[in-house]
Amino acid sequence: MQRVSKQIFPILLIISSFFSCQNDQQPEPAPPATLPPLDTIRVVPVSSVNAAVYIVNDGVVNWLGKRAIGNRHTGTIQIKEGQLSASQGQLLSGNVVLDMRSLSVNNVKDPGAKSDLESHLKDSDFFEVKKYPTGTFVIDEVLPSKTPDFNWIVSGELTLKGKTNRVNIPVKMTITDKEINAESANFVINRTQWGINFQSGLLGTTKDKLIEDIVPISLTIRAERKEEKK
Repeated sequence: MQRVSKQIFPILLIISSFFSCQNDQQPEPAPPATLPPLDTIRVVPVSSVNAAVYIVNDGVVNWLGKRAIGNRHTGTIQIKEGQLSASQGQLLSGNVVLDMRSLSVNNVKDPGAKSDLESHLKDSDFFEVKKYPTGTFVIDEVLPSKTPDFNWIVSGELTLKGKTNRVNIPVKMTITDKEINAESANFVINRTQWGINFQSGLLGTTKDKLIEDIVPISLTIRAERKEEKK
């Protein structure tokens, strides 16, 4: 059952980030525009009794990482699977599974450097993919918004490396009888909340080696309605 609250936490947009452990010289991408203040609206709660189930069949998470002094790196993590529940044009709940083994770096052109960086991100310094091959996001609250850049705030629990923390995701979403399409605005997480502390400021890392703790992220998801058994 969807829980609609009167207020939401502001979404902080910070263009800084994480995980860059190579010094590949690439042009820095332009930072995203700052989102306007959130402005939520009320909707009439709907029942989950006759909710439709939608199966996630396509999705990707985009990340951006940066040293305090150094270049940015961008990459993706594929969404492995998921299921969403919706009724009367409103998302009620859901979950998605992230395939951490699919983590890739997009802006490093040299094959060897790209492979080395991806391997480092997958080892114990970062995501420890062999031990934790998947991550999960479980949706338990959906807040409507009339902000131009997104119409919903999807809130839930993100689990990475066996640690779970709450995340609010601003999403532009359309729901029809056949499918759900969702594309998020940029939002941020703090990697240290999931125990990803390599060269973090928490460890007293010197600035020339410091990797930013704040990680800008965006995502897209497409789900098709599950056929009802007759």
